[in-house]
Amino acid sequence: MIQDIRNSENRAPETGMDYSALSAGHSSGCSHHHQISESSTGARLLITLALNFIIPVVQVIGGIAAHSMALISDATHNFSDFTAILISYFALKIGKKGASLQNTFGYRRAEILAAMLNVAILLGASTIIVYGAFQRLKNPEIVSGGLVMGIASIGVIGNGFSAWLLHRDAKESLNVRGAFLHMMGDMLTSVVVLLNGLILIYKTWYWLDPLLSLMIVIFIVKNCWTILKESTAILMNATPGHLDIQAVQTFLQNFPDISGVHYLHAWSLGSSGVAFSCHVVVEDQPISQTRQLREKINHALFQEFGIDHPVLQFETNACGNGNLFCEDTCTAESPSRPLKHGDNQTAWTEKTWPRHFALAARLILGGVFIYASLDKILHPAAFADAVFNYQLLPAQLINLMALALPWLELTLGVLLLSGIWLPGATLGVNLLLITFLGALIINSARGLNISCGCFSTDTTAAGLSWWDVLRDIFFFSLSVYLLVYHSIRRQTA
Repeated sequence: MIQDIRNSENRAPETGMDYSALSAGHSSGCSHHHQISESSTGARLLITLALNFIIPVVQVIGGIAAHSMALISDATHNFSDFTAILISYFALKIGKKGASLQNTFGYRRAEILAAMLNVAILLGASTIIVYGAFQRLKNPEIVSGGLVMGIASIGVIGNGFSAWLLHRDAKESLNVRGAFLHMMGDMLTSVVVLLNGLILIYKTWYWLDPLLSLMIVIFIVKNCWTILKESTAILMNATPGHLDIQAVQTFLQNFPDISGVHYLHAWSLGSSGVAFSCHVVVEDQPISQTRQLREKINHALFQEFGIDHPVLQFETNACGNGNLFCEDTCTAESPSRPLKHGDNQTAWTEKTWPRHFALAARLILGGVFIYASLDKILHPAAFADAVFNYQLLPAQLINLMALALPWLELTLGVLLLSGIWLPGATLGVNLLLITFLGALIINSARGLNISCGCFSTDTTAAGLSWWDVLRDIFFFSLSVYLLVYHSIRRQTA
């Protein structure tokens, strides 16, 4: 890299001028915003760390006194966040180290590794919550509602205060965002425990607590998926999501004294900071005369796109085929139009056979799901018997599953046939088919002689066989294809 990586300076690249004011209204994720608040971020993480050590200790003591497994489980979840925030704090300190001979970009991506580790911890904590929820459904606990409310209130206040401390920095840093989501998840679980205590004072609705816990897990997993996607994109050197590489090329091609621009690359150095390189075609001239042009380009890239680490290679003739992603050794002819972001994927999704195959898969799965739902909707009691025979769910959930699942199948089938909200419908179909496959494989391996219940509620029908598994694998392969196809179409739209 030509430019130094100095986390403590607010300077536009390579100009030697102070442009800290330029980033004041910038929404591109430029590193200057993040660096200004790093010292205060560390202090906030330390405060959050202390709170997440104190809160679980209080909750464990209160849980034992109130005979509440919910409080003890919440304390376990909070203590997992103590370790997660500790990781976040040390990652922030490591990320502030400058460049070295071994790490010429510095240590900014320590934040990304910490964010992914935080996701793993969150998913582990979510697994504990799910397990605890099912255990409480099978064996409801009688607890002291008043004491639970008092202890849970401490968790709500402490975790809410921690989330408020980290909220601003969560917009700038994936790592801090992971910590912020930990705090939000903790606060919500504490709210659930508080509501559970309030209800237990007046009612004996012991099923409400685990049900709300499962809803919280959905929120946590959704946010984990978002962080995981962003972290993976950074580690894969993908073009930052806010940056249109085609727009950068057009901007530079219209720049004074530039004849052409090609071989463009842009990637994130970490959760903030954008690196960029390209070949710039100019008139034949001494290298010393390109200095002023280079400074103007760097300044403009910083102002327009938030690119703070540009590397420019000046040429008098376009190398290769002069394309957006050309290589020096490229000998192919230039295409009839400029290559756009996602063109390779777009070309695949616009071919005839992928579109026709996606349509066929959508219609097949839509018809299958609608057909599978009809008999179950008409005979819910018989379907409940079929669900019971699988011996996988607690008794409290069997009737709920028998009532809800057929209508979910019908809804997904209608969405697939009509082509409405295909991203969500295909994701739902994939999740259901994974669940069905798991249930079939488990009971086939156990040798249970029960009816599949997939398309009929007749429990006297032929027992499970590996043909049922192969059939669902076929349906699952169709649903995976649909999910990938529509994901690519959304990205290249």
